Amino acid sequence: MRWGPPNPTDRESNQKPRSSGTHRVRMTSVLAWTLGACAAGWLAGAQAQAPGSAVPLSERLRLTGDWNGLRSDWAGRGVEIDLAHTGDVMAVTDGGESRSTYFAGLAEAGLSIDAERLFGWPRTRIFLLGIGTFGRDPGDGAGSAHAPSNLANIDTAKLLEAWVERSFFDDRLAILGGLYAADAEFDVKETAGVFINGGFGTGLDLSETGLNGPCVYPTTCLGVRARFQPTDAHYVQAAVLDGVAGDPADAKGTQIILGGDDGLLFLGEAGFQQSVDEGRFLRAALGAWHYTTDFDNLLDNDAQGEPRTRQGTQGIYGLVEGALYTEPGQLTQGLSGFLRLGMADEDVNQFAYYAGGGLVYTGLFPGRDEDVLGLGISAAFNGDRFEAAQEAAGTTVDSQEVAVELTYWVPVLPWLSVQFDAQYIKNPSTDPLLNDATLVGLRYQVTF
Repeated sequence: MRWGPPNPTDRESNQKPRSSGTHRVRMTSVLAWTLGACAAGWLAGAQAQAPGSAVPLSERLRLTGDWNGLRSDWAGRGVEIDLAHTGDVMAVTDGGESRSTYFAGLAEAGLSIDAERLFGWPRTRIFLLGIGTFGRDPGDGAGSAHAPSNLANIDTAKLLEAWVERSFFDDRLAILGGLYAADAEFDVKETAGVFINGGFGTGLDLSETGLNGPCVYPTTCLGVRARFQPTDAHYVQAAVLDGVAGDPADAKGTQIILGGDDGLLFLGEAGFQQSVDEGRFLRAALGAWHYTTDFDNLLDNDAQGEPRTRQGTQGIYGLVEGALYTEPGQLTQGLSGFLRLGMADEDVNQFAYYAGGGLVYTGLFPGRDEDVLGLGISAAFNGDRFEAAQEAAGTTVDSQEVAVELTYWVPVLPWLSVQFDAQYIKNPSTDPLLNDATLVGLRYQVTF
């Protein structure tokens, strides 16, 4: 599970460094705090129960239990602590850059506070999420733009999210401000949450933009988000964020740099979700984004042969998801599907178009009602101007990269799950010199 974004989505991309003369905040002790919180929770759970009275592991919602009632007591006061560790073991078995086995790990410590209960602040929530990432990225072996592991990142620790949210007008309007992960609420497809490949999170038409990627996992930004829900089924939301995520010159730790030439990232999305009938649902959304900072034009050069700069870049996306078949007498078992399309400004972005979709079945096999089987396809298409620029430079490229994923998620215990995964990536990085990559892997997750 995750307490911020539904899934870690996109690998950090390091692009053009920024100018100096900015304000910087560093967080380098989050991993120690995260691991310390996990250890403290384990110790509390171990010491809380007298011999013979411990709750069996198979019945615990979390590995360390309820900490002798402390967790329940804190939750009643408005404080919830969540700890988790997720690991991916993935092997590139064919093609790509190199055949090798990779391990990527993620530790998370989340703190959620109902400030109305705890402090008496009406309709106010406070949220903190610290992460530690370690291991190697299987994307390096695959050589792909798609991230085979949506949690893989460099070895670092950081404060990923830290925000306060206040609701108004009977919770119809909510304003949030602070360190914010945009992929927690924008371009979210709940049906696609089972997939491990990052292409099924934030679409590559958006995730590969910006001077250091947008404000999504694993690099977030300061910003403000407003969400208005006129009815239970409809919503409109918008966010204004720092135009450059983190520090392109220093990917470690939490970097908050407010530079005068960063510009801003505007995000907007409108959508609806409604029940079609018992156990079935339908959701659709349309979103748009725009950066205000300067970007190099991919094709046009000035008299000195340098890329011309232009102000701003933008794109749009749309998504739909819902239940396609629900087993008789069941609310959660059955087949669901999703489809997502996107388009980005091809003057400055490599990927001009994106298309992704998939099918997910919950409880396909008798006696395995909670198991989830998923098959998805994600494709990113180079823009004409990128291809023309590569041709002018004497480099040939393929027109698209396509990732296909087959995955099966199994809840072993309430606090432990495993997931079997296979991926095929055609035309990695749209480089014709790279053979199609095949990967197989296993993900495990433990909640403490």
